[in-house]
Parts: sequence; structure tokens; C-alpha cells
Amino acid sequence: MRLSGKTLPALGALCCLLLVSLAWSQEAAADRYYHADAENCMMCHKYPGLSRVDDNRELRLLFINERLLEHGPHYRVQCGDCHSDIDMVPHTLPVEEVNCLKQCHIVEPSTGERFSHERIQDFMTRGAHSRYDEEGNLKKYADDMPGCIDCHREEPMYQPMTYFKGDAYEGLDEQAMERCISCHEGEGFTESFYKHVSSRLEHTRSADVIEQMCANCHDNPDIIERHGLKRAVYSYKYTFHAKWTAFGGRTQPDCTDCHSNRGESVHLIRSQEDPLSAIHPDNRQATCSQIGCHENAGPYVGDIGVHIDTHLPEFIVERYVYYMFIVLLAGVLIGVYVLMILEQIRGLFPNASLIKERDKNHDK
Repeated sequence: MRLSGKTLPALGALCCLLLVSLAWSQEAAADRYYHADAENCMMCHKYPGLSRVDDNRELRLLFINERLLEHGPHYRVQCGDCHSDIDMVPHTLPVEEVNCLKQCHIVEPSTGERFSHERIQDFMTRGAHSRYDEEGNLKKYADDMPGCIDCHREEPMYQPMTYFKGDAYEGLDEQAMERCISCHEGEGFTESFYKHVSSRLEHTRSADVIEQMCANCHDNPDIIERHGLKRAVYSYKYTFHAKWTAFGGRTQPDCTDCHSNRGESVHLIRSQEDPLSAIHPDNRQATCSQIGCHENAGPYVGDIGVHIDTHLPEFIVERYVYYMFIVLLAGVLIGVYVLMILEQIRGLFPNASLIKERDKNHDK
């Protein structure tokens, strides 16, 4: 096939364009993966079947989903920043557990210091989930208290950003993004900053996911018995809040909305006996009437029982009311079904009548 003189320059320009786009895509990909896997750990951990049997004869999965790692909040953190004891391949066993309280390489902009989750740990020690009592001693069942991984089991590496989809900045004005790019050079910084901020300005977990997370402890019979707890998750499922969740609602309150004070970290969940607790009798009205909930509710809205377990002796009145409504509902449904059956019989046998049979017998 012969090419004309006008075709050759067009093909040359197209080839140059393809080479430039290929180089740009490789550079962008290298910039995107640089922070997450600068040590090339994914060379082995990208295979789904990678696993081993530990000393307790339990199978440990060592596979890392590269796509979720790329879009997760820790994608700029290198593996060695958390797994600092690993310095050779193959790894020397046993491998130490990750300490979430150690400082990482990211500088916290408000203080200029290296970032750490120690402040989150401080919130935990002041709340009901602390491993220590008010005197600083370990509680009797300290091992039952949740740690970072207990609540963030699917985070932070394996859970993608909820409100970030694909390569588009969903919900953000393009002109606003242009203001960011005008100062912060590089698409990578703008993308990571947007994902970091937007994922924390919205609920990253739905109410049903938080319900399941809390149920790991508050629906565990052994933990409930050891700590003298109520079946909070069980009773929550019978509330209107939980029913809303079951039908796919997104704006209903979850456990953290009611058990943490507005403006405070959700890690600081206090006991209901604590005067500063959001569910203390003196604070319930303010908690229920906060913005986005029952804003126009009266002063007695906090007196409404939420975690009502009809199996407990203190809720004997509610138990019999519950049984009464079951009987009432059953009676109504049985009556409706009887009428429907009679209507079907009338349609099949329009001339049938018990009264006519009685008249015939009377005439005889």
C-alpha cells in the first residue's frame, strides 16, 4: 500500500501523540504507585493465593488487593512504614504486629509534626472502651476491649473510598478543582487530597455496617455476660431507626450518632452513667434534638426507650404490650383471610346458601 505525501505527516503526528500519551500514562501510573509500593512488596503480595499456616495452625491470607490499596487512605504510606521489622526477603518469622500508634512519614499540617494516631488512642482511654479503669489499672476483662483492628477490620487498606468513583471528582465543581491545580502542581496531590478530605466529610460507613461492627461485641453472649451488658444491638433492631436501615435508608442515625457527643470524636464513647455522656438522662434531649434528627422535639423526647429488650424483667409492661399487638395483628389478619376465603367460595358457588337449606327443612 502506497502512502501519499499528506498521509505521512498525519501518521507521524499520530505516532508522536501516542508516544507522548503512553509516556504520560506510565509516568502518572508510576507517580500513583510510588508511595504505595516503592519497596515492590506487591511483586509477591499481589497473588490471591499467597498464604501460610502460622504457629497456631491457622491459615493467614497474605494477599493484598492492589486496586483497593491504590484507592485507600493509606496509599501514600509505604509498607515499611508500618511493617518496620521486615527488612529482608523472605521475611524472618515471626512478623511483629503493626502498631497503629507509631509516627508515620506524613507531616500533620496543623502542627508540622509527623502524624500519629496517638490522639485517637487518648480518646479511647477516656471512654467506656478503655482497657484501664479510672485509677489507671487494667480492667478485669481488658482483652475484651476493642482495638483499632476490631472496628477497622475492613479498613484502612482494604476499604476503598465510598464517595470516590473512578477518575472523576464526583460532586466537586471543576472550577474548584482548577483552583487547587493552579497552586498544587501534579494531578496526584490534588487527587489524593480530594479523596482524603471528601471521605472524611461524609459517612464512609452505612448504618447497617456500623450495626454489624458493634454487634461483634454487643451481640456476643460471652462478652455480654462477663461485662453485665444489655443486648444493645438486638434491641436496636426493633426500633424505627433500624427498620429504616433495613429498607435502605441513608440518613437514619447509627450507633455512633447517639453514643458520641456532637463535635467530639466517635472514638470517645462514654458510659451512660458518665454526666458527660451523650446518652446520660440529662443530655438525651440535646442528643435527640440535634440538627438532622428530631430538631423540634419536646423536652421529653429523651425519655423514650430505645434499647427495649422485652426479655428483661424491667420491661414487663412493654412485653405484654408487645404480645397484645401480636394478638391484635393476628386477629385482624385471620379475619381478613376468612373474608377472602368466603368471597372466593361465593364466586365458585354463587347459589349456595345455608339459609335456603334451613327453609327447605322447615317446609318439610
